[in-house]
Amino acid sequence: MTEGSSAPQTWRLIDLIRWGTQYLANKQISNPRLEVEWLLAHQLGVNRVDLYVSHDRQLTRNELDGFKALIKRRIAGEPFQYILGKAPFYGRDFHVTPAVLIPRPESEILIQVLRKGDPPTTILDIGTGSGCLAITAALLYPAARVLAIDISPEALDIAQGNAERLGAENVTFQQFDVLVDAPSPLDAAQSEGFDAILCNPPYVAAEEVARLQREIREYEPPLAVTDRADGLTFHRRLAHIGSRLLAEEGQLIVEIGGMPQADSVKRIFEQAGYTVTLHKDLQGDERVISVQRR
Repeated sequence: MTEGSSAPQTWRLIDLIRWGTQYLANKQISNPRLEVEWLLAHQLGVNRVDLYVSHDRQLTRNELDGFKALIKRRIAGEPFQYILGKAPFYGRDFHVTPAVLIPRPESEILIQVLRKGDPPTTILDIGTGSGCLAITAALLYPAARVLAIDISPEALDIAQGNAERLGAENVTFQQFDVLVDAPSPLDAAQSEGFDAILCNPPYVAAEEVARLQREIREYEPPLAVTDRADGLTFHRRLAHIGSRLLAEEGQLIVEIGGMPQADSVKRIFEQAGYTVTLHKDLQGDERVISVQRR
């Protein structure tokens, strides 16, 4: 279909899946068959399983042209989640655009850690982005009051839309810069402190940005990726203000960049007087830190 491939006169679904898988593999795209299936299903407005139920179906010229445009966007480096306009998180699809970080399976560990404790009645999500953490927590604990904050009004619009679509009615969204603004508005929102605080901060150090995958480096929002410093800016800030925001038995659950950052983050919170626990991801990397007031 492109780059001189010997194109058949007609294209069936199975032909496109085979061709697209090889084409994306040659372009060093990870999981090429899965991505081709998602893109083709998106173009046709069907489920992935439908591609194989009707594998002999021939595509129209408009359908082929639309699929070709999606493939071009993907090999240019655009994440397929942005192309599809959605990303899965904890069993639900969240609408995403380049205004928000793409939810990732590693971040689900924050929810897993949250569920290990007593059911919270008040939850704060710092840097909510797409709202995946706040909304998931709100749906897990419908009696809880959840406050989600972000510096970006565009991100808050996305998060609000996700909350409405997924039926999370116990979430409130607020624009707030946690690095600059005093915590007083958050104090007012919950005078007794929050039972749980969730945060997936921009923890990539400035010197590491050039080594990130192209999809992250060129397409995801920089403010959600890096602090433009050593990657620890938000952890220091959270250690400083956390004791004011946490309830007596509350816990702060924060994503980190694995080793060796885990040692630095652990030291920051311990020196600030917190009890610290590290949690590993499926690859065995230290991915989440949970802290409590001593």
